[in-house]
Amino acid sequence: MKLNLYKRESVLKFNLREILSLADIFTLLMLGIYTLLAIIFYPKIKDASNLILQNVLISFTVISISTVTQKMNAGSLFIAFRKLYVIPVIFLIYSQVQHYIAVINPHDYDNILIAWDRAIFGTDPTKFFQKISYPVLTEYFQLAYMTYFIMPFIHGIEIHFRKSNEEFNHFAAILLFSFYTSYLLYFFFPAIGPRFTLHEFANLPNELPGLWLTDFFRNIIDTGGGIIQGTAYPSAHVNRDCMPSGHTYITTLNMYIAYRFKSRLRYPIYIFGISLIIATVYLRYHYVVDILAGLACAYGAIKIEPKIRKLFLSKGFELS
Repeated sequence: MKLNLYKRESVLKFNLREILSLADIFTLLMLGIYTLLAIIFYPKIKDASNLILQNVLISFTVISISTVTQKMNAGSLFIAFRKLYVIPVIFLIYSQVQHYIAVINPHDYDNILIAWDRAIFGTDPTKFFQKISYPVLTEYFQLAYMTYFIMPFIHGIEIHFRKSNEEFNHFAAILLFSFYTSYLLYFFFPAIGPRFTLHEFANLPNELPGLWLTDFFRNIIDTGGGIIQGTAYPSAHVNRDCMPSGHTYITTLNMYIAYRFKSRLRYPIYIFGISLIIATVYLRYHYVVDILAGLACAYGAIKIEPKIRKLFLSKGFELS
């Protein structure tokens, strides 16, 4: 009888507070929000059942990975896997955003963003950049733009090999917080960007030519952004993800963390990070007000994320 009682108490003590990191919690909360939206707007959302099932499976996977890592003496290889599993999860969660935006806020706000840019600068900044564009410069900025996911990934590997779990957990949590909040903020100002509204999308290769890899990189970004290659109306398919600029938001935080933790890669991160932010406007993906919003969001994340961490710690979460 005592043995059974002991086993029961051990099971009861084994709960999510002991196994989840803050990055895990942010992921589960985001999946919960998406699932709730899919249920509320079920008749209007295409493939709602599949989205709900996908979110349940991802949530189960996140909890399972955390359980094995924390409770079953997982080896170093599995621990490294736990740190990397968020990469495909970020893509999967991003791919769902447009399903909900199309139903909840199906209006584009590009006209407002254009008006704000003109009120600040007296002109359209992308048209200014066109005057000073040059193939070598375009090639460089397109390359810098492509480092959006690569820089945080490389930075994360560096932190991992420094064997500082505390630093890595903070790095992962604040970046995931930023990715997910940017996805939620897209609901308020859906926009497609100046390459469609201020310029002819089809003329982009002629107006901003690169050298060798620019067109290849553009096609990757277009495909990832929902554009169907060869479609007559790319603006109808592209993701509404301009405001705020997630590229600016996440890149700024990556630079901040590199500075705070004195990363050995901080100077390349600074150079490519600043170049990436400029590239968002130069390459016509964003308005400048998107950039300003991204910078404001990064500042907010730096202030808010530690408070969220303290809140969960006060509720008994170990955040290991």
